[in-house]
Amino acid sequence: MIDRILMELYEEYEKTKTMDKVKEFATKTFPNDGTSDLFVGCIAIMFDMAKDFSKPKYYCTRERLVSIVLLAKERVGTSNLLTFYLERVNKKEGICKYFSNLNPNEFNKYADVIIDYLDEFKPDMIKDLKSKESFKRYIDSLENK
Repeated sequence: MIDRILMELYEEYEKTKTMDKVKEFATKTFPNDGTSDLFVGCIAIMFDMAKDFSKPKYYCTRERLVSIVLLAKERVGTSNLLTFYLERVNKKEGICKYFSNLNPNEFNKYADVIIDYLDEFKPDMIKDLKSKESFKRYIDSLENK
């Protein structure tokens, strides 16, 4: 489900060349304490990277977004990898504006909220199987033997 949402947000971004729908989604989904801004910034990074692919909307997945958000948590010395990416790797000026109001020392806190949200969409075959009625009947049959 989240992959479909991300693809739709990318399609809207391609049409309008604005992040308005992403900002709207982030504001409705995350606290406005900086978490929604970090989410929008990470989405901007993902969208920028997606342009290098022949079918860019299919690049926009939960797993890719999680890997970008995790940059905010990974520390190297006194900095984090997201700050390193923004200052040294990023070649698009517009991406940095989404992070300009954020304190890099708070990235970890905001990233935790985003990752918790994205983990809700993580496939869990064990949980899915155990929730099936046929599984419950199977367990009951074992216990009644």
